[in-house]
Amino acid sequence: MTTLTLSLCVGAAAGTLDVIPMLLQRLSLRSCLSAFCTYLFAAVIIFHCNLPYLPWWADGMAVTLMMALPVVLNFVGKERRATPLVLLNAVLLGFLLSVTEHYFG
Repeated sequence: MTTLTLSLCVGAAAGTLDVIPMLLQRLSLRSCLSAFCTYLFAAVIIFHCNLPYLPWWADGMAVTLMMALPVVLNFVGKERRATPLVLLNAVLLGFLLSVTEHYFG
């Protein structure tokens, strides 16, 4: 399996993990698709980059936080309660993506 294929599979799994609670809350399809694509693309970036001055386990957290920041800024006025959850979710899924890339990539 190539690195691109593996990163797409892992990204799809991470995106699905992020979307399941959103579907249970009956959020819009646009929001679910946005979250899925964010983690799909984050996995590809994490698998193909190495950020300087960061240990391997922090690469994914940094990338997913950077990718989640525009989403958080978009709804910070409307949904303030969701901001810590989105950021925590980005850190956790980013760490899992880094671990997967380190051991399987």
